Amino acid sequence: MTGFRKKEVTHTQWDDVNLKQGVVRVTAKPEHGFRPKDWEDREVPIPDRLVKSLKEWGKNRNGSPFVFPTRNGTPRKHRTQLLELCKAVAERAGLDPDDFFLHKFRATFATKHLQAGVDLRTVQMWLGHKDMESTMRYLKPARGKGMREKVNATFC
Repeated sequence: MTGFRKKEVTHTQWDDVNLKQGVVRVTAKPEHGFRPKDWEDREVPIPDRLVKSLKEWGKNRNGSPFVFPTRNGTPRKHRTQLLELCKAVAERAGLDPDDFFLHKFRATFATKHLQAGVDLRTVQMWLGHKDMESTMRYLKPARGKGMREKVNATFC
């Protein structure tokens, strides 16, 4: 629900999370060899549902500064560790884990916000895209009942 890239998720620390304001920041972690793509630090709002989940998750953090650490408290360096975690969550939810890959969550974040009417420039900023074309990949033609209602509302 953040639209973060894999490395951004793995290097998110509790200091980056502001549950009162409902935002998460992407910041450089030079001590762990991490810097955001294009050195783009940014802040992304998160839904109340995620705030609630993070409050619960944080109760069991065992002293690690990372939100999703390995067992020894370090960031998950390998892509497969995070992917396996996501697939396990999908399986527990009764979903087919083969339908899930990490970038799918980023794409869903962008598409859902754009369909909900968040402007393209804001979604671009949240995703940390340098150019608008990168964000426009997530625009999908609107269809269905919701689109019909918008067309009718335009010419009422």
